Amino acid sequence: MDNTNIRFAVLARLSDGLSLATFKGRGAKAEAMDTANKVLKSGNLKPKSQLTVTIDQTIGTLHLASGEADVIAVITAPNYPRRLAFKLLEEIRAKVDDCIPAEGVAGASKEGEYAKHLPWLREACLRYEDLGAVDKLTAVGAQVDEVKAVMEGNINKMLDNQESVNAVEDKSEQLRAGAQQFQRRSDHVKRMMWWRLVKLKLIFGTLILCILGYILIPIIINATAKNKKSS
Repeated sequence: MDNTNIRFAVLARLSDGLSLATFKGRGAKAEAMDTANKVLKSGNLKPKSQLTVTIDQTIGTLHLASGEADVIAVITAPNYPRRLAFKLLEEIRAKVDDCIPAEGVAGASKEGEYAKHLPWLREACLRYEDLGAVDKLTAVGAQVDEVKAVMEGNINKMLDNQESVNAVEDKSEQLRAGAQQFQRRSDHVKRMMWWRLVKLKLIFGTLILCILGYILIPIIINATAKNKKSS
């Protein structure tokens, strides 16, 4: 789809639609020019009239304003503001009235006869291509959209930062819980090791007592027996 705002502009004779000067926008389509020429040559246009017709999304919208002997038409993007399109037509009309007399239009004999004498037609169309440059409302709207985009970006960053803070807090909480669980396990392991150590001490103590008993008891028994014999 063509993204050009001002796609085609033409100055033509009202009576027969003879094209006297044209401007072709970047990427202008042949269908747009053919449509404009058909309307201009239809013979249905009246002096001092205005018309706006949206043809389709591909070709665009046709705006035209006729004078006593000529007609000026532009084809714009479908969403191009109508008031700006007619502001452009009025600007072109003022230049045409200053530069071309009515008899000059009536006496034209070939297409493009005034093309070289209308350099401002191209300049005006290119200037109106940028909405922000020719329309304060559009410029303000663009600034509002820019500020809105910046604010949305800042809000998104704040939300991202908040999410990051929340994520850090969650991780901190997880680490804290993990540390507590590790401490509990450490205490449990310490208690287990202490009981094992106590059990080992008891076992070794019992073994030592058994060994001492195994050694000492026979000695005591023998000593007791010798004492009895001697007495």
